[in-house]
Amino acid sequence: MAAIVENVLAGDLSCVVMRLGATSLLLPSVCVAEVMPWRQLRPVPGMPPWLLGVVGWRGSKIPVLRFEALNEQEPATAASCLAVMNRCGSPSGQSFYAFAIDGLPRIVQVGEEDVAEVDETLGAAERAAAHLGTESVRIPDLAYIENQLLSLLRRTG
Repeated sequence: MAAIVENVLAGDLSCVVMRLGATSLLLPSVCVAEVMPWRQLRPVPGMPPWLLGVVGWRGSKIPVLRFEALNEQEPATAASCLAVMNRCGSPSGQSFYAFAIDGLPRIVQVGEEDVAEVDETLGAAERAAAHLGTESVRIPDLAYIENQLLSLLRRTG
C-alpha cells in the first residue's frame, strides 16, 4: 500500500496506533519520540484552535496540536496524553511537536498484508484511510501537518 508513507512497507514495520476519540492514527513508530501523561499547557494568544499551546519537554517549549481540529473536526474526547513527535514529513521546521491523544498508544508490527486502503473522504491532515485488521485507521499527512506548523511559526516570528 504505497499511500501509507512512501516506501515504508518494504517489510514489516513497527508502527504506533494512537486513539483520538472515534478515530485512530497509524504512523511509523520512528515518528514518535515519547509519550507522556497530560501536562499543563501554556496557551499562546491568537493561535488557531488546532494549536492548543506549548509544553515544556527536555528543556524546550514544543507546540501541542489537536489533530482533529487541524483536520477541521471537533475533538470527541478530552485528551489524556501527549505524543511527542519527531519531525518526519518535512525537511525543515520545528524539530519536535506533540499531538494531544486519548490514552496510551499501542505498538503494532505492520506488513503489507496487514493493511488495506479504503476509499473514504479524507480530511486535509490525512494521507489515507485504511483497515488494520478489523480496525479503521487514518494515516496522517505529516508533511501537511508540519508545513502548517512551520507556516504558523513563520507568521508569528
